[in-house]
Amino acid sequence: MNIVFFSGSDISIPFAKALIPDIKLIVTLPPKIRGRGSKVTPNPVKVFADENSIDVLEIEDFNEETITNIKLHNPEAYIVFSFGKIIPKEVLELVKCPLNVHPSDLPYYRGASPIERQLMDGVSQSAVTIMKMNEKLDQGEIILKKHFEVSLYDNYYSFLEKVYEVGIPLVKEALQCCLSGTCLPIPQEGKGTYAKKITSEEEKIDWSKDAISIHNKVRALTRIGAYTTFRGKKLKIFKTVPIIDLQIEHKPGTIVEVRKDFFIVATGNGYIEVIEVQLEGKKVMNASYFINGYKPQVLEVLI
Repeated sequence: MNIVFFSGSDISIPFAKALIPDIKLIVTLPPKIRGRGSKVTPNPVKVFADENSIDVLEIEDFNEETITNIKLHNPEAYIVFSFGKIIPKEVLELVKCPLNVHPSDLPYYRGASPIERQLMDGVSQSAVTIMKMNEKLDQGEIILKKHFEVSLYDNYYSFLEKVYEVGIPLVKEALQCCLSGTCLPIPQEGKGTYAKKITSEEEKIDWSKDAISIHNKVRALTRIGAYTTFRGKKLKIFKTVPIIDLQIEHKPGTIVEVRKDFFIVATGNGYIEVIEVQLEGKKVMNASYFINGYKPQVLEVLI
């Protein structure tokens, strides 16, 4: 089997590892330039391809050279996961099975940030959907789908682990049935919903929201950190526990209790235990280290 694997993100690597014997080409995106010194960040997908002696293309768009290179690898199928670009019809039509792995119960949460949006919305169930791509965003026919449960304490990374657990065998099954012609693709029904990209404004915690909503934001943004301000510095919060049965009234954002391993902050409805943080310029740390080092005080207000 000749597979071309498309991805622009390191979260795709477990899928690529599972398909290594059959991947003949990896198509990815150019490395990103970040930081004050405009440093080039190595593309982890390209690093993976190089380490495993797989041909790799870093592309800006699908020009004639790119399309020719894909054709030279005689692909039978595509696997696409977290690629970030629409693949044109001309390229899709080169193979029998252009398959996309999407971490949601399509047609819901199409688009760029399905995991984050589902966690923000507090879903209790999701799915891995394998669809046969067309030129429209996440609107192809469904080849296979499998559901899984999502808990109130799943974060971005534990959600991804469930995607791998469910999705890797599902991808292999979808490839076999698609290439053999035994699949029964099902058109997506209903209007669906769109999971738009997370904006920088959405990363800030609004303490006037209720405790569950704030907890959902924190666990959704585990990769980057939802943030607040502590003594004039950005304080990212990575792990919380919502408390909805505490009845004391405080201004939202007020630190109401400081214990050994966590501190408690008032919200618009309920309270939040803060368990893991990162102060601006520092590393991620357990709240116990933050408490010992910076001594947050009861009645201080996070903004």
